[in-house]
Amino acid sequence: MTFGADLDAAHWLRRWDAQQERYVPDREELFALALDVVARLAGTPGRVLDLACGPGSFAARAAARWSGAEVVGVDVDPVMLELARRTTGERVHWVDADLSGPGWVAAVGGPFDAAVSATALHWLPETALPDLAARLASVLRPGGVFVDVDTLLADPAAPRLAALTLELRHERTDRGLVTGEDFRTWWDALADEPGLDGLFAERARRFADRPTGGSSLRAWEDALRGAGFVEVATLTQVFDRRTLVAIR
Repeated sequence: MTFGADLDAAHWLRRWDAQQERYVPDREELFALALDVVARLAGTPGRVLDLACGPGSFAARAAARWSGAEVVGVDVDPVMLELARRTTGERVHWVDADLSGPGWVAAVGGPFDAAVSATALHWLPETALPDLAARLASVLRPGGVFVDVDTLLADPAAPRLAALTLELRHERTDRGLVTGEDFRTWWDALADEPGLDGLFAERARRFADRPTGGSSLRAWEDALRGAGFVEVATLTQVFDRRTLVAIR
């Protein structure tokens, strides 16, 4: 399954990046910071893994920064993967696999010096995190680093503070959404492009009845430490949008 021949994939990637910045206004700076963290903790990486890579925004930046590195992007969304292939091309090795199961480990190979992810893994339910963390640990070399830029909810054991954190994030950092394109309207517009029916049908099949999350920082910390990561900490935070770093 491929995009229609007349689709301008680069245009759709630019629109994706623009609408994502409405949710995370400092998104570009956070990408750069995450790559700086990799360099500081793991040195110049030979292999980098982008988990739930989407259309390849993070993977493309890693590939541009480290021209000699092998960069692998893994995702289960066929629409996003085709968009990634059409824009970044073969500079990144794209893997079609589901992070909620074990098969992706063999599909991506290992070991990696670093793994990164951005605004994606929060879709996983908390019950899936221990297995994901253990599989991630198995593909990272000792001393390798994982950097996740994502919305990780405040500790539900402090319910009033957790609710306030969520409320303030919506008020203070989502205000750009009142105008322009957002996540849902981007998807609706792309679905209207001719020649994409097969890809969207496959996407609907894969995501039917799939549990989704909203995972907390505490659940992530527990899962990573339980998987053997020796250091786990939040590097940056604006409300519940965090840069979480773990060292294998």
